[in-house]
Amino acid sequence: MKLKHKIIALNMGALFFMLIILGTIITAITDNYNLSTTLKYLENQGNYSAIYIEQYALSKAPNDFEVPSVMDASANYLAAVLNDLVKCRVQIYYGTELLGDSGESTDFNGEIRQEIQETFKMKKAYFVAAGKNRTFYYAVPVSISSRYTYSLGFIYDLSEVDNMKSNTVRMFIFTGVFLSVFMMLGSTIISNRITQPIKMLNEATRQFSEGNFESRACTATRDEVGELSVTFNSMADSIEDMINKLNHEKEKQKYFFDNFTHEIRTPLTTILGYADLLWKTNDENVKDKSLFYITSEGKRMLKMMERLLELSKLKNYNFELNKSDSNLKKLIEDACDSMHYKMKRYNTSCRLDLEDITWKVDPDFFKQVIINLIDNSIKYSKSPVIDISLRKKDKVVLEVVDYGCGIDIKNLESLFEPYYKVEKSRNSHNEGWGLGLSIVKEIIDKHGGSIDIRSTAGKGTSIIITLE
Repeated sequence: MKLKHKIIALNMGALFFMLIILGTIITAITDNYNLSTTLKYLENQGNYSAIYIEQYALSKAPNDFEVPSVMDASANYLAAVLNDLVKCRVQIYYGTELLGDSGESTDFNGEIRQEIQETFKMKKAYFVAAGKNRTFYYAVPVSISSRYTYSLGFIYDLSEVDNMKSNTVRMFIFTGVFLSVFMMLGSTIISNRITQPIKMLNEATRQFSEGNFESRACTATRDEVGELSVTFNSMADSIEDMINKLNHEKEKQKYFFDNFTHEIRTPLTTILGYADLLWKTNDENVKDKSLFYITSEGKRMLKMMERLLELSKLKNYNFELNKSDSNLKKLIEDACDSMHYKMKRYNTSCRLDLEDITWKVDPDFFKQVIINLIDNSIKYSKSPVIDISLRKKDKVVLEVVDYGCGIDIKNLESLFEPYYKVEKSRNSHNEGWGLGLSIVKEIIDKHGGSIDIRSTAGKGTSIIITLE
């Protein structure tokens, strides 16, 4: 066999071996990943469904002893509801008895599947039925009032996973055929380039042996380094663009969660402050007021958590406003009351000069604006008094003024940047991440308003918000 043919055969053999190995590994990894994703999905849906069934049964049954009759009557309804939610067939068992089935139950022959039997031991279980069309069986126990134990089974069709697996195999087959043709042509060209100098040397040697002593071997070989560099640069550009997009999304997500963490600290501080006050006072009015604000801030924090969970599920890290006609004076007074304990701790007080104005705003976010501005004045200005005024002419104008240390003019333009803190080394002991004013500006911008800061070092700061 000639050297040229050996090179082609070696390259083709290496290609086929690599495709077989990689195809097998990648297909297995992809299939395992899809099965793992399906399992996690069913685990989450199983936990939610178990809670839903328990709450449904307890809400319908007048007492615990009526739970079985409620479940007997509602099992098929619950299975149908969960079928729409989970997008798979749902079965509900009580012991070995099939109570509800969202699909046709003609295939039930009285035998209890293995994963259902495991739920009798209060264990979750699953298995994948092999065959031409695979099926994922998952079961979770449902305990109601720690008295009744039901079994919830999911029968999840893996046809999409199987189709993806088949597509992956077909992709490798098509890729193998394409690469085989490409490799054959490429190997032929490369082998010719390798063997051509040898042929030229052999011809020069033959001529020299025949007496032509002027014969010389002249070879000028070029490799594919230039082409490889272009291909690599193209690949590097694609990877860099992908990384930039991922980093942008990561920063967007990080900023969202940092904002949320920043915002949740204020109601927590209020709750802890009033809770501490409850231990120190015997005044019933003070206790009632403290309990009122603990409950109010707790509800506000719960609403923030619910919004976070909703946005997280949607993978949407931009908040949306829920505007309604709101009494701005009342919102400002509530915000000042929420910060009362912290102002008292810092020997600061608020003076209010407010007109009774109703305006279309998001009450929770507008209240958060006031709380953030007061919180900044308390922490950074060390002002003994904070003046808050509210006026309406053609527009609504809210002004928050403190008489503290003020801000140098060189720092004013950067105040609305996330994580920016004036004189970071001096203020490193202050709590906060430099997110308060950036959050305020984002909220005001979404309201279609504007915010302006006027400050003089050593004299104080005035923040003016205008709503149109």
